[in-house]
Amino acid sequence: MNSTAESICKNIVSIFALIVIAAFPFVLYSDCDAEAAVYSNTEKIYLKDITPILYELSEVGKSVSEKAVNLQNSSTDVCSYEFGYYQGIVESLRVRLNSVPAPPRMVNVQSTALLAIGDYISGLSLYTRACTEPDYNMKAKMGYDGRQRLIDADMKIRQVNKLIMNPQFQSRAAAAPDNRIEQMCASTWPADQRMQEYCVKNQTEALNKLSQMNRMYPAGSREKQTIQNCSSLWKKGNTYDYRMVVFCVENILGKQAAQ
Repeated sequence: MNSTAESICKNIVSIFALIVIAAFPFVLYSDCDAEAAVYSNTEKIYLKDITPILYELSEVGKSVSEKAVNLQNSSTDVCSYEFGYYQGIVESLRVRLNSVPAPPRMVNVQSTALLAIGDYISGLSLYTRACTEPDYNMKAKMGYDGRQRLIDADMKIRQVNKLIMNPQFQSRAAAAPDNRIEQMCASTWPADQRMQEYCVKNQTEALNKLSQMNRMYPAGSREKQTIQNCSSLWKKGNTYDYRMVVFCVENILGKQAAQ
């Protein structure tokens, strides 16, 4: 493997390892032993430009991993300030990454990395809100959902690694989004096109998962009733917050299974 590819791969693996190590330690595997891809000069310049950005993200992940537990148990002011501070850093990294033009074969690398950063921002935002949430159950739910966002970020960083090591790889196209989802995301993020796209992608994935659940359980079953109850709870105008519906269903069914 050439030195450029090896350095890139090591940095990417370091990034997702540091982001998630605090909340969910597990053994991580990389694709660094794969045959090195052949990059054009333009692609080499692009990868050289984005590697420092992703490395800085890894440093944020390292700090969060070291402080997350203590921060959640600290005073409201300290907790809010620290998580908000980390969120601000990641926001600036997103701006920097957006400023780097991606060569044609690296468009998927760019978009997937931005989605990973979006997940990380979302997770930190939830942790920040949890700092000031007086209701324990809501605070716990925010913490759980924040953790899920970090898991989502980890999965996307893994995908970034694969895309860098194999620029020819194209992920399977997702199902066409529901227009009502697009409308909901547009109203939620009216001034941010990238967050609208991120919202549509995540809501569509959740809708697909909910559809699988509906096919899995028979009519009249306890599980089916839970899906209906959660859907009613998270109805948004003429559509639903599918991510929260799925979270609600999985949370309730998990508790029932433990009884």
